[in-house]
Amino acid sequence: MFEPIRISVREHTRAIEILSEAFADDPMIKYILKEKGREYVKKIYGVMFKAYSAKGNAYFDSPDMNGMILWIDSEEDPGLGAWIRSGALKMLTFPARSLNRLMKVGRVVSKVHKECIQDQHLHLILLAVLPRKQRMGIGKKLMNFFIREADSRGLPGYLETQNPSNAGFYESFGFSVAREVEISSELKSWSMIRNTKRQNN
Repeated sequence: MFEPIRISVREHTRAIEILSEAFADDPMIKYILKEKGREYVKKIYGVMFKAYSAKGNAYFDSPDMNGMILWIDSEEDPGLGAWIRSGALKMLTFPARSLNRLMKVGRVVSKVHKECIQDQHLHLILLAVLPRKQRMGIGKKLMNFFIREADSRGLPGYLETQNPSNAGFYESFGFSVAREVEISSELKSWSMIRNTKRQNN
């Protein structure tokens, strides 16, 4: 039986390492950082993880810690204070071009999120598996865990991806594309929604 393990505060570093490895070549990261400033990958995901995990749900796939998932109830979305406490101000040290691109992605994704779904939902923030451990069913197990949580609460799921190769994976779990937006000529984002399937008690 698959038993995820909640990520404790002392294990944040490991979670951020998984994210940094898994998303090192993600289209969003390539757009923001280009080939310069790759050392900022860990900072970006470190801030994101800390901000959302404060009120969200973060789990490793197993004691081996080869994958992780993080989601948040839309009614618990972090405010400005959570972002500041998570180190967002340190991003001001990023190269100006990278910072501008990062902020642009954030603005567009946030705007589309609000337009796509207003009702309470579970927002899948991050799903990551170490590259050397991919295609072994870890991501599928973590997604099924998320789906069970959404269905048990009778809530729809929502996510964004900037990697077109991920869309089919999420569609296999019942998600469908609600909006496709062009952030720039170099980057698109897909907002996806999965309607709730209430479980019978």
